[in-house]
Amino acid sequence: MAENKLAVPTIWTTGWTDCLNTGTWRNALPVHQKRVAPCYGACPVNQEIPVWNMQAKDGNYHEAWLTLVENNPFPAITGRVCHHPCESECNRSQYDGAVTINALEQFLGDLALEQGWALPEPEKVLEKKVAILGGGPAGLSCAYQLRRRGLQVDIYEANPELGGMLRYGIPWCRLPKEVLDGEIQRLLALGVEVNTGRKVKPEELSTLREEYAAIFLAIGAQQARRLPQFPQDDGIFDGLSFLAAVNQGNSPVLGQQVTVIGGGSVAMDVARSVRRLGSQVKVLALEDNDHLLAQAEEVREALEEGIKILGGVMVQGVTGNSRRFMLDCTQIVLDPAVSAGELRPVVIPGTGFMVETDNIIVAIGQDVELSGWENELHINNRLIDTDQNYATSYSGVFAGGDAAGMDRFVSVAINHGKKAADEIVRSITGEPNSVEQAEPDIVKYEEINTFYFPPTSRSERKYRSAAERLKNIEESRIGFNSEQTREQAERCFSCGNCVQCDNCFYFCPDTAIVKEPALEEHYRVLDQYCKGCGTCVKECPRGAVVLKEESR
Repeated sequence: MAENKLAVPTIWTTGWTDCLNTGTWRNALPVHQKRVAPCYGACPVNQEIPVWNMQAKDGNYHEAWLTLVENNPFPAITGRVCHHPCESECNRSQYDGAVTINALEQFLGDLALEQGWALPEPEKVLEKKVAILGGGPAGLSCAYQLRRRGLQVDIYEANPELGGMLRYGIPWCRLPKEVLDGEIQRLLALGVEVNTGRKVKPEELSTLREEYAAIFLAIGAQQARRLPQFPQDDGIFDGLSFLAAVNQGNSPVLGQQVTVIGGGSVAMDVARSVRRLGSQVKVLALEDNDHLLAQAEEVREALEEGIKILGGVMVQGVTGNSRRFMLDCTQIVLDPAVSAGELRPVVIPGTGFMVETDNIIVAIGQDVELSGWENELHINNRLIDTDQNYATSYSGVFAGGDAAGMDRFVSVAINHGKKAADEIVRSITGEPNSVEQAEPDIVKYEEINTFYFPPTSRSERKYRSAAERLKNIEESRIGFNSEQTREQAERCFSCGNCVQCDNCFYFCPDTAIVKEPALEEHYRVLDQYCKGCGTCVKECPRGAVVLKEESR
């Protein structure tokens, strides 16, 4: 009886190995999957940064903008004022400098305004109505996401115009008024009803609840903190009121020497606004100069504009009046043993000094004005208490933004509005609550094959000179042009996102990978041939292929 033998190629063959079923040799199988880029994980709004970067790289700007506004309707705003933690986490920062994501976002946002691009209309219309109390970034973001899903939305805003801190707390040199107005008007064009100059009182909550299917509280943190050692005097201002007055063209009369107390972004905004009004400025901050709460670029611009920043300083007392003040100061260090978020200054003996000044502006933070709300809602730590779904203790009432959290960033407020809208829609439509997500599988730098990415420089936005900036309130930074945008977008590793480069297909020694364009993953692994060698994983430039152990 003839022996039935397999046709096994010799060791010297140059033929294919597809006659060998090597799958039983392995203990792991490669899997193509969309993984989480570190920029996505760090972005408060969870923007698909690698996706719109790839679209921008190819010049598909409108498509990139549409991807952006799925999560954030204000890219021209956040492209200017976001603290951009995405760039700190960018894998490319460990190679040759992070991608300038914030500048790319601004370019797309500005282009959309220039071209008059409209937000997509709702695909359906629902009769249920939602009330939003507060027209700042959290309230506007929530309104946008609710309208996208077809719900009717009414905004109640206490101020004469929408925008909240965007309008009344950020100087026009950082966020031009026409940019703010343009992005807000584009959102309102979706059919959002607005009631400005209408402050809803806590006792009205029950009446509103009868009229609306749900309510979102985004009342912000509008109450400036004061220092108890400072007297009530016409020459002493709080930072929020000062910025609001300047933005509305009602700048107070200041002396030649002005002292700003605080080290955060608001303090820098105040100091830079004062310089544009012609005064000399000193900033006194508890934190030392290397650990100020303001963003590094804000501090750099302030120093360029001639602002003196004295870090590690505490004001112990003040004498004088609106004609001249004397500040009794001392140098301090902050106690590192206190819990996060607390400041405990420790005085350095023998370091006292005096600061003479015409005016004082206090910018040390702000609190939520909750008078009366404690009768309707549960309050915790001077904030409206919410659960993980942004629901308050009052049925059908949700809250977010500065009124419900201490992370006082514009992008965080936008995220609160977006997430709260998701939950409001579920509560109205009866959809099940979102399933708790597992820890995201974030692509590490070590998983990027940098051989395929030639080193290129990070580009920064240019600045007008300090002398030019001080002449007016025009924007300080100069945005990217199309060429800069495409060059910078080209640098993106596209971590965890397959771009169909075919490396896994070409480098597989066993021809065990088949191209399948119809699949979301673009490729299919023939497990009867794959021996789990991991070559495809090593040759994937972007960490979009991983080996997963198989159980036997």
